[in-house]
Amino acid sequence: MASAIIKARAARPRRYTGGCLCGAVRFEAIGPVEAPHTCSCRTCQRHTGALTAAWVELPSYSVTWTGTGGMPSVYRSSEFSSRAFCRACGSTIGAIDDKPVIALLLGIFDKPTARELMPAYHSYRGGRPKWWHVEATTE
Repeated sequence: MASAIIKARAARPRRYTGGCLCGAVRFEAIGPVEAPHTCSCRTCQRHTGALTAAWVELPSYSVTWTGTGGMPSVYRSSEFSSRAFCRACGSTIGAIDDKPVIALLLGIFDKPTARELMPAYHSYRGGRPKWWHVEATTE
């Protein structure tokens, strides 16, 4: 019986909320999240101003923009993706890919410490300085 309850809870989609610094761009997403990871590519570094970015991906149909600012502004950063930010405060939101995926930075989540958001791998390790150590581990 206990295992059935655990499976039922795991199968239930989770609701996530978050937003930018000023609150104009807010989101609600229905999970599960996909590909929780960190990245140290040069594009992520320039987009966030940090040596490493922490992301999760969601199907675009599961993300609703709920704030007064509506959808975030975007900058076309590559052949397949646009970087999203708040036009009011400049906060980095994530990336909106051409494939139906929205990648959200963990720092914009209202509860960024949720266990399922924990990065499972690191992309572009070679992009980080040798002295920068960020390890993604699964428990």
